[in-house]
Amino acid sequence: MITVDQVTKSFGRTRAVDNLSFEVPSGSVCGFLGPNGAGKTTTIRMLAGAITPDAGSLRVGSADVQRDPMLARRSIGYLPESNALPPEARVDEYLRFRCGLWGVAPRDHRAAVARVVERCQLESVRRKLVGSLSRGFRQRVGLAAALVASPAVVILDEPATGLDPMTAQAFRGLVQSLRGEHTVLFSSHNLAEVEAVCDHLVLLGGGRLVAQGTASDLRRRGAVAARFGLECTGGDVGALRSVAGVLEVQSESLADGWTGIVVAADESHPDAAALPTQIAAVLQRSGASVRRFERVTPPLEDVFARLVGRAGGNR
Repeated sequence: MITVDQVTKSFGRTRAVDNLSFEVPSGSVCGFLGPNGAGKTTTIRMLAGAITPDAGSLRVGSADVQRDPMLARRSIGYLPESNALPPEARVDEYLRFRCGLWGVAPRDHRAAVARVVERCQLESVRRKLVGSLSRGFRQRVGLAAALVASPAVVILDEPATGLDPMTAQAFRGLVQSLRGEHTVLFSSHNLAEVEAVCDHLVLLGGGRLVAQGTASDLRRRGAVAARFGLECTGGDVGALRSVAGVLEVQSESLADGWTGIVVAADESHPDAAALPTQIAAVLQRSGASVRRFERVTPPLEDVFARLVGRAGGNR
């Protein structure tokens, strides 16, 4: 588990983290999110023991980061965004070096390296020079290095940046496989990636906690409107704007000649429960034929923008 309790950190007159508290459930993969300047990197660096908070406390596993920094650091495997690896080292040599760096007993080096080579699917490149590897394999080597000492907590900072879609998908599968065995803090700007990988989300804005919970929890908190997706032909799409409670109507022409429509509606409207019926009735009266009508999930980008905006953004 990761626990951040009333943590504050300033750099001169700039308060990067402001009375921040959150918990990451044990064994979960937690998305750590927020716009640039939200305080994510500063928080990660405090968890890793690279900088100290001005106030508050941080715990990693059973260790208090300030009171027992060495134990806390041994509890963390960290893959930074700038994954600097020695290009002249072979993969297995580098992983043995990381074993020694993290205090793995020499007699256990071979087994530890074999374990992470298999876990991160590195068998085909374990004898190759790191500098000869593709970015995808270098990220796998970085993940293997973060796991080689079997840490309780793994921190991944933008790990899939720069990977092609197929490689990024494979890497996400590796991250998902850590669930239950490790507690993972996964920092990313790619919200689709986060939703695919994470079972818990922590959203920061302006150095403060904006929201935390599952993606569904955050959607409920940040939803400005119900959304309905329709496909129809004929009729008067513009007439939908006259329905009480409808906030916005967007339409596009589909390849087969039908029209795709997204209707945003105010869920706080007194007749909100009747909106789907009223929308369908307006289309029917205008002569439209409807082949699809369903409630659609709002994109996380919209939800997060609303939550951060509601909380005051980055100040």
